[in-house]
Amino acid sequence: MSTTSSPTSTSTSPPTSTSTTPPGAVEVLGRISAALDDLPAHRPVAARVVAEADDQRSDARSLGRTLGYDPALLAKVLRLANSAYFGLSGRVSQPGFAVTVVGFSAVRSLAVSALAGLDDVPESLTGFWDRSVLTAVAAAEFAPRLGCGAPEAFSVGLLARLGQALLVRCDPQEYPRMMARAGDREELLVAEAHRYGATHTRVSAEALAAWAFPEDLAHALSQVDRPGWATPLATCVRLGLELTERITHPSRAPRVAEQLSAGHVRDAELDAVRAGVARTAAELVQLLTS
Repeated sequence: MSTTSSPTSTSTSPPTSTSTTPPGAVEVLGRISAALDDLPAHRPVAARVVAEADDQRSDARSLGRTLGYDPALLAKVLRLANSAYFGLSGRVSQPGFAVTVVGFSAVRSLAVSALAGLDDVPESLTGFWDRSVLTAVAAAEFAPRLGCGAPEAFSVGLLARLGQALLVRCDPQEYPRMMARAGDREELLVAEAHRYGATHTRVSAEALAAWAFPEDLAHALSQVDRPGWATPLATCVRLGLELTERITHPSRAPRVAEQLSAGHVRDAELDAVRAGVARTAAELVQLLTS
């Protein structure tokens, strides 16, 4: 996939796959590329929001005006702005102010979720929002420690599983079965790599690049599942994903936080924020899915 200047006019190629990828998997990845080109037509306002959020000439007021043409998306942004997470409960009523409160990154991420059809999550993705928001909140929690912006960490964490939605859409028979068989995230990644030559996180990164997200956000997602060093933003998401797994799969053997973060965060610190992250995420999920 190639980065473009506007999500309303993309020119994409399939996510990177290996030479041994089965022909059927290549077809699925091709469908994903076609879907990325096609989705903006179904939610044109959301596509315009994604484009404006990356336009340096855009400001909160103009982006708020655009949001107003998609009432469902605007409602999500307003609910998020009025959440306890941002500390302004009940005091945000104007779209422009809501954009200022939650930030361009979060608005962009919610617009991409709308483009991908995540307003109505398929049954095979039960728990999608719970896990995505957990990852987002946890990633933002560790952002200051790692020297990156909390809004960006929240946004990338929120979209880390976007590739799952695209794979369900484009491989509706096999991918749900693959998800059901996987005991945890690591098993799912291995199965995805075997079938597609690419993981859902990689598909998420390619989608962000195709929709002209800032390069550092897509790059961070592409590093999340690679071994070794990663950018601070990718490390935040790694920690967010690990904490999410610890919460949703408590019997799973945990991955060592010190290894995931190159020594910046200890296991005890990850577990110390567990209850607070779970509580905050549960509140945000209610707002974003109601």
